This record gives sequence, structure tokens and C-alpha cells, in this order.
Amino acid sequence: MRIELPYGKGTLNLNVPDKNLLDVVFPKEVIQPKQPELMITEALQAPLGTEPLSAMVGPGKTIAIVIDDYTRPCPTKMLLPPVLQELKDAGVDDHDICIIVATGTHNPPSDDVIKELVGDKIYRNYMVISNDAVHAQHVNVGKTTRGNEIEILRQYVEADFKILLGDIEYHYFAGYGGTRKSILPGISSKSTIQRNHSLLFEKYSRMGVLKENPIHQEMNEAMHLTGCDFVLSVVQNSHHRIVGAWAGAPELVMDAGVKLVDTMYKIEIAESPDIVITAANGHPHDLNLYQAMKALHTACQIVKPHGVIILVAECPDGHGSQLYVDWLKKYKSSDEIQNALNKNFIIGAHKAYYHRMAVENHPVIFVSKMSTPDVEGLFRFNKEKTPDCALAKAFEIAGNKASVLVVPQGTTTFLTIKP
Repeated sequence: MRIELPYGKGTLNLNVPDKNLLDVVFPKEVIQPKQPELMITEALQAPLGTEPLSAMVGPGKTIAIVIDDYTRPCPTKMLLPPVLQELKDAGVDDHDICIIVATGTHNPPSDDVIKELVGDKIYRNYMVISNDAVHAQHVNVGKTTRGNEIEILRQYVEADFKILLGDIEYHYFAGYGGTRKSILPGISSKSTIQRNHSLLFEKYSRMGVLKENPIHQEMNEAMHLTGCDFVLSVVQNSHHRIVGAWAGAPELVMDAGVKLVDTMYKIEIAESPDIVITAANGHPHDLNLYQAMKALHTACQIVKPHGVIILVAECPDGHGSQLYVDWLKKYKSSDEIQNALNKNFIIGAHKAYYHRMAVENHPVIFVSKMSTPDVEGLFRFNKEKTPDCALAKAFEIAGNKASVLVVPQGTTTFLTIKP
């Protein structure tokens, strides 16, 4: 069967013998059903599990609104104005509202970045601050069942009414982003984040897992210890268009968002293949290896033990993260990276851990523009010029009878094995 794989702004051809092909799988993306402003307005007018926002607040109330930082694709400029209007309609004074950028362990953004996040008018008329995980004043609000002291930004803790804005999507080790993640790691201290993220090495700390996920569980505990009165969340498709919006109680909003994310991107397959051929969605998702790693990581979850993975990603910008490369150079095994992260968790270094795990457990064949010395030396991939050459190499490793699964949109397709 002839299959076209996304590659940069074009495609590459792949030919898989019919006798070997298990399936070609794609996500089931939803198109935007109506204008995003209308979806957001409808969500605010009919919240899940709470009264409308305007009925829950009033004059004299201090309000904290947490928004995503510059590393997240959340459409904050669409979410903030209708929420601020609801508060104004309820008689809340603009000076009683504090907007908080949830940076987690990222560097606090510059004034120009904040202005870009919220828009010039909101920047000029409202107090906007950022979490600084190291230097800001954090308040201890209690301890989780795992013994983690939860320290949260003082301005949020002291507010009378607490609102979280964000989007819901898959996350490497928290299962899904959204809602409770705005608090931990969003506005937590470095030590609180460190202890929470060290749980990523546990069995259920992985993409698409929520109920059993210890990182999610602790994030949820942190939210309840700190307080959250109202959330507004959206789900976007791969073109960053809003396809769902919900407001109200955090758990109910999270459940609704997760359901839509899974409807679009979760694909169950009948059996584990011997070979997975995954493309990282093409441009812009395959601009660099740091981004393309998402497709490789997902393939690792469903291929047979020691099965072969072929990653097709143009990567014209190379590796995409000096931190990622520095950790791959410094630590030669996933165990070494795990030990280092347990001592000092650094966002970005976790990609180096997943990379080492992948190549330690699977032969990885790479079709890319990246230079061969880096690919075969530092990254420990096998390099091939075309998908057909890569598949021929995979058959040499796994045998001519090996089963093949093809995933053209590997970055946004979440694969699971049917129970």
C-alpha cells in the first residue's frame, strides 16, 4: 500500500506490503462548530456545577485570575475579556482583580510578553503579575497524602474568589493539561513543583492517564487545599481553533474537556505491532527534534517490546533545545537522567529522559534532514534517506513477516492497545 507521510511542508512516499500492514491510523479531529466567542459566552452562561460567575461575586470581593504562560497555546485573549466583563457586571472593581501568569518553573515573562498574552487594553487597566517559583512569596496551604508541602503564590491564596483559565490537552506525565495544573505547577514554589514532578517516573505518570496518575492526583489535592471557585477551559484542534468550551466546577469542566480530547485523538488498536512508522505531523510540528519527540514517545507506548520505531521528521532547525542536548551529552543512560532529575527537576530535561528510554528499549530509525554524526552518535538513531529505506532496514531487524502500523499524524494521535 502506498502512503503519504507529512514531512516539513510536503510529504514523503511510503510503500508497505499489504501482508505486513496492520493499519494506517489518523486522529478524528473536530472542526470548529461555531464562533469561538459564542462558545465561550454560552459556557459562561450555563456553567457546570456552579452558578454563573456574575451571581457568585459582588462589590468588595478580591479576585485572582490565573492564566497560562507563553509556553502554552491557550487563547487567553479570547477567554479573559468575557470573564472580566462578567465581573464588571457583578460590580467588582477593576482594582480588586489580580491576573496571575502561571509560569511554573519557567522564567517570569517580560512586560512585552505579558502585554502579548493579555492584550494592551487589559495590560494597561488591570494588575498583572507572574509567578516566580524561586523568588515570589508562597504560602504553605497544607500537605498532600504523599507528604508534599504545597506552597502557593500569596496573591492567589489571599484572594476572596479564585478563577482558573486555560486549555485542556494531553500532557507527557500529568496525563492531561488544564484546570488543576494552573495551580501546581502554575503558581507553586520550586520545591513544591520539584517534589510533584519527581513522580513522573512512576508507572501511571503518563499521557492520557488521569485517575491512576499520581502527578494528577497530587495536582488535584493541591487545587483543593488552595481553593478554586470557577474555571473556564477550552479544547482546541491541531490548528489551534477552539472546538469546545466549558465553565464552572473544575472537575466537571476537566471531565468534559478530557472526553472531547479523547474523542479526537485517542485511537485504540487491536494489537501491538512489530514496527511503528510515525511521522511528526509535518510543519510546524517537525521543525526540530525536541518537538518531534512527542511522536516517538507515543509510538513507544504501543510497539512490541524491543520493536522497531521509524520516526519521519524533517527537523530543519535541528535539535531545537540546547538544554535537551546538554543533558543527552552529560548523561549516557535514562537511569542517570532520572537520578539527576530527582535531585533537581528541570523542565525540558525530561525530554532527554524519554529520549534515552526510547533508544535503550527500541531500535529507532530516523528519516530527517538532520546531520548524520549527531543522529547516530549523540541521539543513537539509525539514519536512512527515505521511509522505504527505513522500512527495509526495519524488516532486516524485525524479520520480513513483521507487522507494521503507520501513524502519519504521530504528534497528535494518542495510541492505546484495546484491553
